[in-house]
Amino acid sequence: MDTLSKLKSVVSGPIIEGEILARHTSFRIGGPAKYFIIANSKSELIKLIDLVFKFKIPYLVIGGGTNILFADTGFDGLVIKFNDGKFKVKGQKIEVNAGAPLSKVVGEALSAGLSGLEWAVGIPGTIGGAVVGNAGAFGGDMAAIVESVEIIRNNKIRKINNKKCGFIYRASIFKNSNNHDIVLSISFNLKFGEVAVMKEKMVEIISQRKQKDDKYPSAGSVFKNIKLSAQEMADFIEQYPDLPEKFINYLTIPAAWLIDKCGLKGKKIGGAMVSEFHSGRIINIGQASAEDVIMLISVIKQKVRSKFSLQLMEEIEYQGF
Repeated sequence: MDTLSKLKSVVSGPIIEGEILARHTSFRIGGPAKYFIIANSKSELIKLIDLVFKFKIPYLVIGGGTNILFADTGFDGLVIKFNDGKFKVKGQKIEVNAGAPLSKVVGEALSAGLSGLEWAVGIPGTIGGAVVGNAGAFGGDMAAIVESVEIIRNNKIRKINNKKCGFIYRASIFKNSNNHDIVLSISFNLKFGEVAVMKEKMVEIISQRKQKDDKYPSAGSVFKNIKLSAQEMADFIEQYPDLPEKFINYLTIPAAWLIDKCGLKGKKIGGAMVSEFHSGRIINIGQASAEDVIMLISVIKQKVRSKFSLQLMEEIEYQGF
């Protein structure tokens, strides 16, 4: 039995050759994958990873594809889309497989009267991707609520606690390019809350999100916000006293504020454009290529560096380059 046949034997769905990856990312950008498989269960994913290790096949596991920029040439290997979203609610804990849509987990937490995920309402993608990138908004993040994560590491299944996840701002040990851990499932430790209060907060967050939504494909915020020390912030506001007080209090300068101050809102290269609703977002206004996005990112970083002497770092992941 050849390698392709062995891969086919462990999944319920087909293996597609040359699948266009733009169909599987929120950016709607990306060329073909050599092979593409949907793993519909955790057991299928575990078997696939066992085979790719055995046959040394280049591979990538994705969820909702909401934080990825694929190359125009695609990915020369196997792309596995993990689609298992099974979950259990046990008291104040939610155990969920990494393929679950984040929106589903937020909804289930609300239904169970469990507070701690309200900030995530309206964020696209899967729960696994949110944990890998330590997603956060409105004062909350994954690091604050993850109890443990089940992973595949060196082709062995392990469970690691929160501290060993290496959570930092918009990243974790799983996002490290030298780390090939695959997230299988997550256990969250939440708190009981008042459903009415939780709903009110979520309605407010959704309203704020809608004000920044321009309806074009994107990968959300392209850049990480910049964290400063108290002294660095004091030096910065001496030069730029118009920085809003809420940013000063959090010792954080949003990438969107810096980009806006550089006059880059609405800046276009090819089909890629800096959003006019949220300057930290690059949108695909029509047939944008990965090259368009990369060129625009380069311009943004250069302008911000030149004006503020600050270096923006990407939040999105590059794949296939």
